[in-house]
Amino acid sequence: MRDVLRRSSGGEIAGAVLIVLASIALLIGAFAAGAGSIYGMLGVIVAFTAGITGLGVHIAGREARLRRDGH
Repeated sequence: MRDVLRRSSGGEIAGAVLIVLASIALLIGAFAAGAGSIYGMLGVIVAFTAGITGLGVHIAGREARLRRDGH
């Protein structure tokens, strides 16, 4: 695990953390929306958007690291 964190950039780590948090929020929002809560549906939309943003941050961080390392 340390090796993965050592070779990862800050953007990659931040993106991965955002994806994990958004996945948890998406699951909670889905259950709330299934129970009939309008706020649950709003949570689903926000969590999905945050997950897509996290994916973009992760990919951008990886691309920047690869360019910086000369790959």
